[in-house]
Amino acid sequence: MFCLEALVKHSEIPSHCDKIEENGGLQLLQKLYQLHKDCLKVQRHIIRIIGNMALNEHLHSTIVHAGWVSLLAEALKSHHIVEASHAARTLANLDRETVQEKYQDGVYVLHPQCRTSQPIKADVLFIHGLMGAAFKTWRQQDQALTEKVSGDETRYTTCWPKTWLARDCPALRIISVEYDTSLSDWRARCPTERKTIAFRSNELLQKLRAAGVGDRPMVWVSHSMGGLLVKKMLLEASQNPEMSSVIDNTRGIIFYSVPHHGSHLADYSVNVRYLLFPSLEVKELSKDCPALKALQDDFLKFAKDRNFQVLSFVETLPTCIGSMLKLHVVPVDSADLGIGDLIPVDVNHLNICKPKKKDAFLYQRTLQFIREALAKDLEN
Repeated sequence: MFCLEALVKHSEIPSHCDKIEENGGLQLLQKLYQLHKDCLKVQRHIIRIIGNMALNEHLHSTIVHAGWVSLLAEALKSHHIVEASHAARTLANLDRETVQEKYQDGVYVLHPQCRTSQPIKADVLFIHGLMGAAFKTWRQQDQALTEKVSGDETRYTTCWPKTWLARDCPALRIISVEYDTSLSDWRARCPTERKTIAFRSNELLQKLRAAGVGDRPMVWVSHSMGGLLVKKMLLEASQNPEMSSVIDNTRGIIFYSVPHHGSHLADYSVNVRYLLFPSLEVKELSKDCPALKALQDDFLKFAKDRNFQVLSFVETLPTCIGSMLKLHVVPVDSADLGIGDLIPVDVNHLNICKPKKKDAFLYQRTLQFIREALAKDLEN
């Protein structure tokens, strides 16, 4: 598994993709893929590598001739949403006839995942937070597992944007992104300089623009630290003429428990710093962090002259951190952006973006906001 993880990192570098191909990597990866049909983690790593290699158009013919298209088409049919989404990303990167966008590592299209005659009129972008992920952050609340009925996605879903939102708004392209985060630097997998909100936001903005984000009207949906990244991305886009379409086409932002004014998690971690060795991500969420205050002040100034809607949800219940601690991660006053509606919900920090069921208030209010923010665009 370690070797595959290393290959994933190598596949993010174009020249290394050439080396993988030159040394028979496509054939070797295919053998491993066939050998480990029962191990989803191995298969996802392999498809991710092929997806990164497919960003290089000169490798397309080699990938096709190696027989990967049929395997990817089969993976696309998987009932495992993560596997299907990895396959969809790779196939989209191989398709230069109907797809102009390039989906870089960590950028996944949840809908549509196949060629479609349905016109796509707008984008909805999902940005997870600290310790989150492109899929697991947006699953249905885990308590609902007790009500799960096999094969009935209306009763339980591992990714509600794909299962519910795509059905309710088929004219949307739905994208979810993924990036590494950590609570502690004891076992950090990412260099410190790459962990700052400023670095991450710039990297994500470039990836999203390569995926065509900004070409259509859009709504941002964010959880926790992801909301800070959205704010920073919009500020950066506002200062770059080449990114002006991102600003012009932003119709709305949803914030799920975003610590605009800091998090109790950061305060607690700093107090026990020698035990937790808090990561840079956590430190940047501290209430006395100058960068956090500057981000909030700058965003409010920026938002005053912009015509987009804002909806914020905030938890009212504490979250279990490990087995010893319960913490109200983002209090109501910290989740108050200062503009738009703020709605307290009786859930904890992890479940603020995980509706219990499709007709639950959290999902229905989210759906209502997206429809209203994009109403004119979806009508055209």
